[in-house]
Amino acid sequence: MIDDGAVGVAFIGAGIVAEMHGRALAATPGARLAGVFDPVASQAKKVAKKFGGRVYKNLDELLQDETVGAAHILTPTREHVPIALQVLRAGKHALVEKPVAMTVREIRELQDAEKKSGRVCMPAHNYIYVPSLQRARRLISEKKLGRIAALWILYNIYHTNKIAALCGSGVLRAICIHHAYSLLYLVGRPAKVSATVSNAAHQGLKFEDQAAITCEFPDGAIAHLWCSFAVDDPTSDPWTVLYKVLGERGGLTYSWNEAQFDDTGGPAWGLPCYEDGFRGEIDHFINRVIRKNEKPLSTLDDAADALRIIKAAERSAASGKRQRVDYD
Repeated sequence: MIDDGAVGVAFIGAGIVAEMHGRALAATPGARLAGVFDPVASQAKKVAKKFGGRVYKNLDELLQDETVGAAHILTPTREHVPIALQVLRAGKHALVEKPVAMTVREIRELQDAEKKSGRVCMPAHNYIYVPSLQRARRLISEKKLGRIAALWILYNIYHTNKIAALCGSGVLRAICIHHAYSLLYLVGRPAKVSATVSNAAHQGLKFEDQAAITCEFPDGAIAHLWCSFAVDDPTSDPWTVLYKVLGERGGLTYSWNEAQFDDTGGPAWGLPCYEDGFRGEIDHFINRVIRKNEKPLSTLDDAADALRIIKAAERSAASGKRQRVDYD
C-alpha cells in the first residue's frame, strides 16, 4: 500500500552507487522507493528486491508514473544531462550524481529546464552533507578561525582495476570533483590552480589514478587537494579522507576514520562518514528542498564552478603550467 504522504522516488541507474542511495533513502523519513530503471534489467531487479519498488521496463514508463515525485540519476556522467532534462520536463525533481555534467554549458541547460519546470535539480554533492563539515562552514563564515591560511583535502582509497574502470575517468573527474565542491562550500573560489597526475597502480587503464592540485586564493590562502586510487592508508594516523583547515586563530579537522567496520560491498562501504553523507544529502533533498522549498547546500552554480576548477586542473596537468580558473 502506497503512503500518499511520502515522496515517491525512482532510481535511474542501478550500478554500484545505487546501494548507498538505497540505504540512505530507506533511512529518510517521508520518502519511499517507487521503482528502479536500468538498461540491465537484472541490476534493477536486484536493487528493487533489496530496497523495494517496482522495476520499470523503460525510462518512459518511469517518467509517466504519477507516484514518482523525484528521480535520482545514477547513470554514467555522459547520460546525466539528457536524462535529467527529461525528468524535469516530466514535472519531477532531480537529484543528479556527480560530476553533474561534462560541460558548463550542459549545466546551464539544466538550470533553464529547472526554471521552466518549477522543479529542483540538485547536485548529489554528498561529502558536505555531514554535520562536521556544516559546522566547519559555520565556524569559517563566523570568522571563529580568523583569516584562513591553508586547507587540505586528502583521499587515499585503493580501487581495483575493475572498480576504477567503473568510474569511467581518472581521479580528477571521478573523485576530485568532491574536493572542488567541498572547497567552494568551505572557503569559496580559488583564482589559480596547479596540478600534476600519475598512474601508479593501474597501468592497464588509460587514465590517472593519482592527482595533486594546489589552489591559490586572492587573499593569499592556499588549498592542497590530493586523491589516490593507488593506495589505502593503513598507518596509525590514516589519511583515508581527511579535511583540515587552518586559520590565524584556530583550526578544524574532519576524518572518515572516526569510525569504521567490515563491509566489502564497495570502496568505503565500511566507513560510516561516507554513508552519512548520502543520508544527509537525501534527507536534505526530500525534507528541506522538496518539502520546504529550501536551497541545496551546493547548487548547480556550484557544480559549474567545481567543473571549472577541475578543467583548469586538467589544463595544468597537461601543460605543466599554473592555470587561471575562468569563472566567466
